[in-house]
Amino acid sequence: MAFASRLPGLSGLLGAMLIGSVCAAPGHAEETVEAFYQGKTIDMIIGYSSGGGYDRYARLVARHLGKYIPGNPEIVPRNMPGASSRLAAGYIYNVAPQDGTVLGTADQSLSVAQAMGESLELDASAFGYIGSPTMENNVLITWHTSKVSSVDEAKQIAIPIGATGGSTSSQYPSIMNALLGTKFEIVSGYPGGNDINYAMETGEVDGRGSVNWASLKPLGWYEEGLINVLVQIGLQREADLPDVPLLYELASTDEDEQLLRLLSAPTAMGRPIFTTPNVPEERLQALRKAFDEMVADPAFAQAAADEGLSVIPLSGEQLQKTVSEILATKPEVAARLSEFIGVSD
Repeated sequence: MAFASRLPGLSGLLGAMLIGSVCAAPGHAEETVEAFYQGKTIDMIIGYSSGGGYDRYARLVARHLGKYIPGNPEIVPRNMPGASSRLAAGYIYNVAPQDGTVLGTADQSLSVAQAMGESLELDASAFGYIGSPTMENNVLITWHTSKVSSVDEAKQIAIPIGATGGSTSSQYPSIMNALLGTKFEIVSGYPGGNDINYAMETGEVDGRGSVNWASLKPLGWYEEGLINVLVQIGLQREADLPDVPLLYELASTDEDEQLLRLLSAPTAMGRPIFTTPNVPEERLQALRKAFDEMVADPAFAQAAADEGLSVIPLSGEQLQKTVSEILATKPEVAARLSEFIGVSD
C-alpha cells in the first residue's frame, strides 16, 4: 500500500499539489519513451528451462534489443518453466506490471489452445506482440534405413515413430493416421528429442513424429541423405524443403484442410516475444520498432549465426494478426481438433 494512502488527507493534498503544478506549467510534455526507459531494467520471462529453442532465442533477443529501445534499458532473462509455459504466460498476463518493463516468450500454440477451449486464465489476443526472431516449420522424419520415405508409403507400411508424449511429436502422426490413413505406430514416452534421435540411429524406431526444422538442419542429416522428410507442418514451405508437402496440403476435404491449417498455424508464430496487456501505445510501438531494427541489423544476424540460430523474422503486427485469425476459427473446426488432441477444461 502506498505511504500516502495510509495518512488521511495526504492523498488529497498531494493531488492538489500535482494539479497545481500542471496548471502552473501547461506546456509540460508527458514523459517520453526514452525518459521512461532510461535506467530501467526489463525482465524477459522465458516459459521454459534453459537450453531449449525458446530459451536460446529469448536470450539472444535480450542481449541485443535494449540498444535499439529509446533509453537503452538492460534486459534480464528469467526462466519460469512450468505447465508447458502456461505458468509464465499467466504471470505476464495476470501479475506483471503492465507498463512495458516485462517481456516474455511462451508456447507458440497458446492461441490455438484458447480457440479449442483450454482453460488458460488469459486472452492470448490481449498480449502486446513485439515480434518473433524466426519462423520455423516442424517436420516428420524417418531414418534412411526405414521402408517408409514418403506419406504414400506410410499409408501402406506400419512403422514405429518415436514421440515424447502428449506433444506435437505424438499429435502429428496420430492425426495423420486418423485423417490421411497413415499407419504410424506411435512409441511415446521418450524424455526428449535427442533420445528419439538415438533410437532412430539404433533402429529402435523408424522415425520421429515431430522435430523443428531449424533444430534439425544443423545436424546435416538431410544433406547427407540420412533422413527422409515426409511432411512439414506450417503455413508455407521452408526454402530448404520446396518439394516436401505441407500437412494441410494433403487433406482430402475442405473440413480436414481447415483442421490441419489450424493445427499448423502455431508454427507461423515462431518464437514469439510479447509484453503484457495494456502497455501504453507509444511504448508498445517503440518496442516493436526496436525489434524491427534489431532483426534488420547484420550484427544481430551474425550473432544468431554464431549460435547456429536462423533469423526469419516476423513483426509484432504480423503476430497480432495471426493470433486474431486463429481465435476467429469456426467453433466447430476448433472443437473437432480438440477431439483429436484431447484438450480438456
